[in-house]
Amino acid sequence: MRFLFVFIILFVFILTNKFFLLNEEFLILLNFIGFCFVVYEQLGMMLSLRFAKKSLVIKNSLLSSINSISYKLNSKKTLNNKIINFFEKLTFLKKYYIKFSFTFLTQFIIYLNINEKANFLSKLIYLKQLETMYFKLIIILLFKKIKIINLLTNFFGNKLQLKRFQTLNLINKLDLIKKI
Repeated sequence: MRFLFVFIILFVFILTNKFFLLNEEFLILLNFIGFCFVVYEQLGMMLSLRFAKKSLVIKNSLLSSINSISYKLNSKKTLNNKIINFFEKLTFLKKYYIKFSFTFLTQFIIYLNINEKANFLSKLIYLKQLETMYFKLIIILLFKKIKIINLLTNFFGNKLQLKRFQTLNLINKLDLIKKI
C-alpha cells in the first residue's frame, strides 16, 4: 500500500511538471505498468507460493536424483573393488598354480626316475633269474641228450654188436671203473 501511495504521488509530480506528455504510447506504458503492478500485488503471493512449491519439487527431485546417483556410484565402486580384488586373487591363484605345477612336475619326474630305476633293477633281476633258468634247462637238455647218446651207444654196442660202438662202450666202462 505504501508503494501505491508513493507511486501515485510520483506520477502526479511527473505529470504536473510536464516531464511526460500524455500521448498514446505513454498511456499504453502506464496501463502496462499498472497491469504489472496489479498482477504483482494480487497474484504475487500466489505466484511466489507456486514458484516456491515448484522450486521445492525441483529441489527434492534433484536431491533424490543425486542420492540415487550417489547410491549407484557407491554400488559401482564396491563392485569395482570386488572386481579388482577378484583379479588380484586370480593373479595370486595363477602364481600359486604355476608354482604348484612346477613343484609337482619336478617331483613327478623324480618319482618316474626312481620308479624307472627300480623297474630297471627288477627287470635285471628277472633277466638274471631267466638266464639261470635257461642255463639249467640247457644243462638238463644236454644231460638228456648225453643219456640218450649213452643208451644208443650201449644199444648199438651190445645188441647190434658193432665194433665201433663196442669200443666206445668199453672205454666208458673203464672210465667208470677209474672213478670208483
